[in-house]
Amino acid sequence: MITERLERYSRQTGIRYNKVKITSAQSRWGSCTSRGNLNFSWRVMTLPLEVVDYVVVHELMHIVEMNHSKRFWSKVAGVLPDYKERRKRLRGF
Repeated sequence: MITERLERYSRQTGIRYNKVKITSAQSRWGSCTSRGNLNFSWRVMTLPLEVVDYVVVHELMHIVEMNHSKRFWSKVAGVLPDYKERRKRLRGF
């Protein structure tokens, strides 16, 4: 499911990633490396689809913005205008 959603948003944004890895991370939902590798906790697959999309888009945007600047959040909002609501829902899990 994660790779399917990632492919969708990669095509939509034109942002390419290198590798995807599913981990057993407990303290974070996902991460992005400077080489464009994306890591996602297996726990992401237990989330509602709209929250999965938020996690996927969040990490994909880190390929072009490796921070949480206003520019980063603007890029996330360009794909998911309601990202703040999705982010709030994620905090409940």
